[in-house]
Amino acid sequence: MRSVSQIPRLLLVLLAGACQSGTSHDAAPKRTFRFAYTVNVPVPTDGTKTLDIWVPLAQTDPGVQRVSDVVIHAPTGYSVNTEAAYGNKMIHARINNPSDVTKISWSATIERWEDHGQGSLGTDERFLRSNHRISIKGKASEMAVELGVSGSGDVHNRAKVIYNDVLSGMVYDKKHSGWGKGDFVHATTVCKGNCTDFHSRFIGVGRAAGIPVRFTMGIPMKPMAKGEHNGYHCWAHYHDGKSWHPVDISEADKVSEQDPTKAEWFFRHLDQHRVSVTFGRDIDLAPKQAEPALNYFVFPYAEADGKPVEMDKPYWKFTYEDVN
Repeated sequence: MRSVSQIPRLLLVLLAGACQSGTSHDAAPKRTFRFAYTVNVPVPTDGTKTLDIWVPLAQTDPGVQRVSDVVIHAPTGYSVNTEAAYGNKMIHARINNPSDVTKISWSATIERWEDHGQGSLGTDERFLRSNHRISIKGKASEMAVELGVSGSGDVHNRAKVIYNDVLSGMVYDKKHSGWGKGDFVHATTVCKGNCTDFHSRFIGVGRAAGIPVRFTMGIPMKPMAKGEHNGYHCWAHYHDGKSWHPVDISEADKVSEQDPTKAEWFFRHLDQHRVSVTFGRDIDLAPKQAEPALNYFVFPYAEADGKPVEMDKPYWKFTYEDVN
């Protein structure tokens, strides 16, 4: 568990004023790069009649991320669809009688700004409701009361109390059973996990307190001009009635001991070295998959005759290269 450093009151006031910039990104550091997402779906079992594949597409988040010049390579007859709940876009391809590896890729030019709360997408009641693994009843409501964040009051102050609770109450740890599912119970009992678990705890208490909170799945990048990755990273935003303000508590935990100032920075700030891919939890794809809703959607998903196709990191890769 981590201790949260205390920032002088005057500095907090100055920082709060500096962040109140509406939806403008003009002064924020920016990165422009070409991003490519490639997947090779393995051949399903013999006798498979229909193979359905869904691949997420990065989308524009006004004020924070702009996606343009998208190029898609996919089997003939593919479609680009948008699911209804969160507006996530995806490629869908259906292959009849598959007999070979199916390759799908897309690339795009992405402009990404440092996020200091300028995201202007709308909000609605789904960001105040429970998810399958995040109930806002019971423990979440109790914690909101215990932390003194329920009901009215400055939303930023309340969100900061929840942020501090997660940061001081959890440890980044992937060497135990149950991590990585974004399960609120796990995050508040085992108190360990990765970014999904950290932000599930923030989401649960935040929503129980009446604060709209949104979950984002994305791809991390390093500051170097060119690179490759095959993992994900996730973070959250809360809404203050005007715009979305970011938190990245798992990244804060990683640096909290050696750089407590940076750990504080991840409240209401995100660096530009990442790609936002999809929003939300409990996602039904478009067209809808045969299996239940996906916990989250950042990696490709496939079904052979309505049954999930097992895939892992060797089957996909993400590359990026800065554009001057």
